Amino acid sequence: MQRTKIVATLGPASWSEETIKRLILEGVRIFRLNFSHADYEKFKEIVDTLRKFETQTRPITILGDLQGPVIRLGNFNSFRVNPGDDVVFVYAKETAESKKVPVPYAPFFEIVKEGNEVLVEGGALTFRVTKVGTGEAICQAVVEGVVKPRKTVTIRGKDVPLPTITEKDMKDIEFAVKAGIDVIALSFVRKPQDIQQLRDTLFDLGAEDVKIMAKIETRSAVESLERILQLSDAVLVARGDLANYYELEEIYRLQNFIIREARKQGKPSVVATQLLESMINNPIPTRSEVVDVITAVRMGADALMLAGETAAGKYPVESVVWLKKIITEAEKLPPEPLDITSDKADLYESIAEGVVLLSKIINAKIIAFSEKGNTARRLSKFRPQNPIILFTNDLKTARYTNLRSGATPLYYPEIQKTDPEIFQKMLAKALENSLVNVGELVVFTSGRRRGSTDLVSVERVKTSE
Repeated sequence: MQRTKIVATLGPASWSEETIKRLILEGVRIFRLNFSHADYEKFKEIVDTLRKFETQTRPITILGDLQGPVIRLGNFNSFRVNPGDDVVFVYAKETAESKKVPVPYAPFFEIVKEGNEVLVEGGALTFRVTKVGTGEAICQAVVEGVVKPRKTVTIRGKDVPLPTITEKDMKDIEFAVKAGIDVIALSFVRKPQDIQQLRDTLFDLGAEDVKIMAKIETRSAVESLERILQLSDAVLVARGDLANYYELEEIYRLQNFIIREARKQGKPSVVATQLLESMINNPIPTRSEVVDVITAVRMGADALMLAGETAAGKYPVESVVWLKKIITEAEKLPPEPLDITSDKADLYESIAEGVVLLSKIINAKIIAFSEKGNTARRLSKFRPQNPIILFTNDLKTARYTNLRSGATPLYYPEIQKTDPEIFQKMLAKALENSLVNVGELVVFTSGRRRGSTDLVSVERVKTSE
């Protein structure tokens, strides 16, 4: 059973009902909608399609990814640049003059300085600033490529002086709540207060159960990671935008750091950006992409996210098939060592750690009940080698548990933690769904009170007769 989860971004290449069905059959349980290209009518249609395929044993998690405070180029005719070519960025909504690129945002020209690097389209194109004037910046192209209108533009290492939650984001949040989206990813988080602002907004909308995923893509977010993790429900390692603040050779260290800190706090981590980028146009990944995926799995990421590969590429389903194959191979290897121990002041976490150790010693699957997700969090934190079969009577908990490494959530509202036969009922359902086999050992765990994990039992699976 695959432990590391897959997040698939839906877009024009994959939002047909048939393709969505194929992705689900390949094991995808988490689907991302990119609000940078928001089409509410289409997104509502996709949400309805995903919910149609949802079952008690197959909860579907929908992630809405906010655009955040980005600057986009204005309108102009695309043109090619070669290294050394001069290009002028000007304060305007559009231009018609050759090699003049409009930036319709005045503060951009207040913060750009000579010697800075201007990055277009997430760093696909780089320009070095040679001279700054009033409302313009003369730059020299560093790499070859095509400059296209409406692409993102940033200045390496500098935060954009815009609110983290923009006016557009507010509209998208309201839509996400009405559409029943489960998780909202907040882009360009810079400080813990950004998470709290989104939390307050969701509360005002009566949607406090919607989970928040903090996208770590700025230097200030990395520096405030501990507190951001405390306030968030999950984090996303946005490697592309991190490269706007750090040198490329630092990204491996940062990815490892973010994943480890998230795990210490029991928060799911997702690794994104260019995992199988070549598969946008090719049916098989490159060797370096395979190694990159294996590295992320061994670091302990809970999930890996495909973006353009499934949203706009030629091979959306094949990308998922390949990612599954690589993950399966990676999980045969021992994970990178990480000294994760329970908080000795937290009795329930210590019990969960003991359950995971017991599962390893006797080679048993774990069957757990978690009403609000606390037991699932505690167990997943210690990365059991055997599967966690997680029962819950709360659909939102089931969907959130999809993000957790090694956990298979099942939603059965009729199962209650106060039922004296709870373990027998869970075992019967697990057997019915072929999640356990006759003769196997299983470790049961649950809690007698909300938020606790304090019941443990071991049984050998027998026939239901």
